[in-house]
This record gives sequence, structure tokens and C-alpha cells, in this order.
Amino acid sequence: MQTNYRVLIVDDIPHNVEILETSLEDKYILETASNGEEALDIIPRFRPDLILLDIMMPGIDGYEVCRRIKANNQLNYIKIILVTGKALVEERLKGYEVGADDYVTKPFVIRELEAKIKVFLNLKRSLEIDQLKTDLLVLFAHETRTPLNGIIGGSDLLLLDENLDESARQTVQLISESGHRLFDFINKTMFLCELKSVPQLKLSKQSLNEMLNNLTSTLSDKMTNKELNLSLDCGEEFSFEADWIMIEKAVRYVFENAIKYSRDGGKIVVEAKKKNHSIDLVISDEGEGIPPEWKDKIFDEFAVKDIVHHQKGQGLSLATVKHIIEIHGGTVTVDSSIDDGAQFTLNIPMR
Repeated sequence: MQTNYRVLIVDDIPHNVEILETSLEDKYILETASNGEEALDIIPRFRPDLILLDIMMPGIDGYEVCRRIKANNQLNYIKIILVTGKALVEERLKGYEVGADDYVTKPFVIRELEAKIKVFLNLKRSLEIDQLKTDLLVLFAHETRTPLNGIIGGSDLLLLDENLDESARQTVQLISESGHRLFDFINKTMFLCELKSVPQLKLSKQSLNEMLNNLTSTLSDKMTNKELNLSLDCGEEFSFEADWIMIEKAVRYVFENAIKYSRDGGKIVVEAKKKNHSIDLVISDEGEGIPPEWKDKIFDEFAVKDIVHHQKGQGLSLATVKHIIEIHGGTVTVDSSIDDGAQFTLNIPMR
């Protein structure tokens, strides 16, 4: 059965084109080109999802065609499989350097090629869906910030009015809290989108101990409201290079989760210990715990809210933590059992 995927076959030998057409015409919408120049003319009109591209052709060779496609922001989403008689490692590497996604050497097994085509078309679809989500989130964030500022600012001003009766004050307070919650969600969304674009780390050498002391001080009011006890044990002074704005944000999100889901009068333990050339930062609480089947899912973006401990809300905080630590070359793990709290371990390499 034919799909809506579009495949462009580029080869200067008619027999090769005929073989591919016969094998693929029942599955995909096909277009062919006999040289690089013709292929570059066809692509803007045909908008292929994948190109089967020969390397040795008169005029512009396959390497140059691939390079031009990948240099065009409007076309670089196209998946390219080089199909050629060249088999040397250096030739394969050159293909990858100019942006090819894969390499098939002639003579090839048609079933293997069909499997590769299917894999890369599925990958392209997944990448496009992910990009669409990101674009929509960014658009949503930009479009809602201005009206939200008006909602938050207006409600906060109303709360200063001493003539408000109790019922009106509670309503305005609800508006203010909802606005702040939505604004926080937007900021987390924007930050997560930035993380997924692989930003450059702004490295500086700072003290983990100092960062933890400052962070716990800023969160002391929240702990006091729930009468929580804090145990902070770093053992020794740890100073190393990292993007400390990101690291502080990651630790804050985990710490805020520990506060949020701790029972009143509970205890939060923060420990830092050296492990080879990295630091294990462990944050433990005495909250509800996490069901075993959800230990991996809690780091997913936009997980379903109100299902498990540490996953209420939109689920962005822990996904952000995971991205931040992995960008630094580390890992995040969780150990937990029902009614026995959760223990998050942030392994951060010491540069």
C-alpha cells in the first residue's frame, strides 16, 4: 500500500533508477533525477521526505548535492541515503561529513535498503513532530506573557486594597496564584526548549557547598511552613567548573519537589560525596514515594499530572533536571518505595 511519503531517486544510470522504481513505487510517491543539477531543481517543488542519492554523477556529484541540501534551513530536514559503488571508509566518512544520514554500497540488497528507508522516514516524522511541539510551545509562551503580566500585576495591586471584603480577596488571591503558576509553567517551558537546542555551557568555577547554602537559605520559608527539618552534609569543600546557573536550577527543582511532597514535620537530607571524578548530590525526602513502574516515567516531559509523587503539575521540572545534568555529562537516578520517600541522585562530573 502506498504511503504519502515522497522519495526522490537521483542516479545517472537508468537501469539503477528502474530497479529502485520497481521496488518502491507501490510504497511511496516517487520522483527521479539523472544528475545533481536536476535534483536540486526538483527538490523545492517535490519536497521529498527522503533522497536516494548516487555519488558519482556528471556535473555536481552527490557529495555536493548533499552539502547544499543540508546547508538550506528549509531543506535540511530531508533524510539522505547515499547509494554508491564507493566502499572505502574515507568515502563513507566524507558522506557523513556533508550531512548524509546513511550509506548503502552497490550492489545492495533491496530488502535492506527498504528497511533503512522505513527507519529514516519514521525518524523524520518523529523529529518533525518534536519540532512542531517545540514551535507551538514557544509561540504559546510568547503570546501569553503580555496578557499574563496584566493579570498578575492587576490582581497583585487589588490585593493591596484594604477595602476588599474577604470573599473578594480570596477570589483575587486565586487569580493571582493561578497567574503566577501559569507564568512559572511558561518560563519552564521556554527554558526546556532552550535546553533541547543544545546550548553552550557558560562554565565557571564555583563552590557546590556555597551554592547549596544559598539555595537552602532562599527556600527556608517554604520548609518552615511545613515544619520540615533539613540535614545538609557535604563532607568537604567541592569546587569545580560547571554552568552554575543551570546546576542551581536543577538542584532547586529537585529540592522544591522534596519540599512539596514531604509530609509536615518530615526531614529532607542533602548529601554530597565524591565518586571518582564526579560528585553524587543526593536529595532525600520522607514523602509518599514513587511506584516502581513510574521511576523512569517521572523524567518524561509533560507527563500526566496528579498520578504519582514528584509528578504533579505539568512534569517539566524533572525533565529539565535530566536535560541539565546530561548536558554536563552526568546522570540523574531515583530510588524510592511507596510511603518511604524518594531519593534523587544527581551525578555531576567535576571538570
